[in-house]
Amino acid sequence: MLRHGESTANVEGLIVSVPGPRALTEVGLTPLGREQARRAAAQGLAQGLGPGTVVISSDFARALQTAEEFAAGIGAAAPRVDERLRERSFGGYDEGPASAYDEVWRVDRGRGTHEGGVEQVAAVAARVLAVLREADDLASTAPVVLVAHGDVLQIALALGAGADPHEHRDVPHLGNAELREIGAGRDAAGS
Repeated sequence: MLRHGESTANVEGLIVSVPGPRALTEVGLTPLGREQARRAAAQGLAQGLGPGTVVISSDFARALQTAEEFAAGIGAAAPRVDERLRERSFGGYDEGPASAYDEVWRVDRGRGTHEGGVEQVAAVAARVLAVLREADDLASTAPVVLVAHGDVLQIALALGAGADPHEHRDVPHLGNAELREIGAGRDAAGS
């Protein structure tokens, strides 16, 4: 798994999670974010990733740009796009300050129900689990790297570790353009 590199929204301290022009085209990587993606590619090469690797990305600009830099850096084909890897929708918090994440995560941990269009943990987990199952099938013939967003990947990592996805904040946070291998993904995916 690879989290997107530093984005303009990261620098501005804003949440950008709702599909539309901002997420899909405007909020991309900063120059540092592109460099982070290239460094992740160098790390991937050192770990044995290369031209045969399948890179699958969210269609949000910051993730797709990361995936493109990463794939080019390891000599892989252009990334495949999968909308199920999109950022978790933070609904009414969209375009607001990143400090609102804390409230969402508090509700997650308490297994409460979100209001205001915030995507429930179970919904994120369901779409991510479907991607993990498909990636697991692909991984029998080629390495697979999923490029997505912080919450989505932390929920995926929780699932891969066999943990309750509501406890995703207990999974060590992924830094910008951090490449991390998922744990027992085959078991969590039911394969």
